[in-house]
Amino acid sequence: MRVPARSRASEGAPPAAGAPLPPAVRISALAALAAVAVYCLCCLVYNAPASPLKDRVKGPATAVMEPYFWQDWQLFGPTPGSSDDLIYLRARMRLPSGRTLESSPVEIEQAIDRAPQDFPVNPTKLPGVLLAFDAAANHYASIATKFNKLPAADRKDARARLDHQFASDFEEMRRFFSVQAKALYPDAQIIAVQATFKNRPIVPFSARYAVPKPKEHEQGLLATSWMTYVPGVAQ
Repeated sequence: MRVPARSRASEGAPPAAGAPLPPAVRISALAALAAVAVYCLCCLVYNAPASPLKDRVKGPATAVMEPYFWQDWQLFGPTPGSSDDLIYLRARMRLPSGRTLESSPVEIEQAIDRAPQDFPVNPTKLPGVLLAFDAAANHYASIATKFNKLPAADRKDARARLDHQFASDFEEMRRFFSVQAKALYPDAQIIAVQATFKNRPIVPFSARYAVPKPKEHEQGLLATSWMTYVPGVAQ
């Protein structure tokens, strides 16, 4: 019996039409489709209107979207800053004896601003939150300083209108500073938090090695009133 010779041209030819794909290709395709499906589902949940259903399922979607797909305005670098913003946080705590104690001011913004350098692959978004707080504090302070030019009888109403205008900003601050206070004093019974916004000019590079060394003087911008601690917000 004669056996036909095997063609060398057919040795490297692709599989015939209808032939099953190799297992590795099928597994890779299924994994890619699963990743795309998860991403699309997270987009739908993340951008859905507020509802009780979204509140129940938004946790995993937020964990996927915000670290990698959240828009980060820190990508845009305008003119380099000429000053440092500082936030000093205090906490009012109740001791087991019933007596209240106020902590010393702790500066929290500089450590948060440096946090993205510790994990550049998945940096934290907290510096953007503090950037918004600093802008709100500066805006509030700039308006409040103009009240000194008003008649004394009109200042109280003007301050009330200003507080109402910034009510949502200070509510976000109250919640955020409650979380930060709990991180600083995890075992304490915190009852209130207070923040002081300050500004410190940056010494220019040309003067950093001058003798005597230039001093960086802090300037107070705004001190909030004592805000009631939000229990459970740090969980």
